[in-house]
Amino acid sequence: MQIKPLCLCLAIVLLCACGKKEEMGDMPAEASTAESAAELSPVSSKEQLSSSANTYSDSTRQFIRTADAKFQVKDVYKSALIIEDITAQLGGFVEKNAIKSEIAQIHFEEIGDNKKLKLTEYTVNGALIIRVPSEKTQDFLRQIAGQITFLNERTFLAQDAQFELLKQRLGIRRNQETQSQMGKAAKSSGNAEDKAIAIDAQDSSKQARDHAIILEKEFADQVAFSKITLFLDQPSQINQTEVSDTAAIIKQARPNFFYRLGKAIQSGWYWGLDASIELMKIWPLWLLIAGIVLLIRKFRKTKKVSGIKSGHETKISDAE
Repeated sequence: MQIKPLCLCLAIVLLCACGKKEEMGDMPAEASTAESAAELSPVSSKEQLSSSANTYSDSTRQFIRTADAKFQVKDVYKSALIIEDITAQLGGFVEKNAIKSEIAQIHFEEIGDNKKLKLTEYTVNGALIIRVPSEKTQDFLRQIAGQITFLNERTFLAQDAQFELLKQRLGIRRNQETQSQMGKAAKSSGNAEDKAIAIDAQDSSKQARDHAIILEKEFADQVAFSKITLFLDQPSQINQTEVSDTAAIIKQARPNFFYRLGKAIQSGWYWGLDASIELMKIWPLWLLIAGIVLLIRKFRKTKKVSGIKSGHETKISDAE
């Protein structure tokens, strides 16, 4: 009797242990299912246009940020205007805005009443170059993400420009020192040729200094304002336009057969008269040809008569 309660307790303990194992076995399956669902969920346009290259900052470094993106939109013209407005709101400016339409094919359908329906399939493409403050690059890209229906490709680049800027500043300092030395050499005593050489060298040093200053300003501008190049395109569209059926109109306007026949005879008659007049312009040639023909006939006639006479004389001699 004491063994039965002991067996019952052991059975309860085994059942509890099995239940815990099943729960532990189900947890990894549920976690893997959640992970796979997260992997299959589509990425939003804002996330597609996000990158640490647009947000990373370092007090010891200066970055030149550039971005290229090619995507499809519903309407290129509307999206271009919205992008320009966003650029202005963020304190940037538009460097380029080029939009063009390309005709894919043209088809005509007859609709009667001397009319045709002209169907033109075309696509619209746009190219924009935007300059926005470097620290607002990511904000700009996220705000224009609402215009994207399909992202073809995108490229983000953050170029560390601190060493290039340092190079330009050192170049400016070096040119200033060289210019100062050349100025002293030009003022010092010496012959005219040496002074001229020193002055030319000083002028070259000034040009190099100015070029270095311009480059430094350009790099500073590139650091302050990121350059974003956007290529937009939209699905092909059909434009329908009613146009006149020129061939049908001309066919209806043509006169009947007898009228055309009379016109042809009249035209031929006048053509014959014109040809006769043109031929009469070369009457000396016809006169020459007539003279040649007469001479040939006279020669043949003379030859024929002489032949007859010689034959007759031959017959008489044979008779004798």
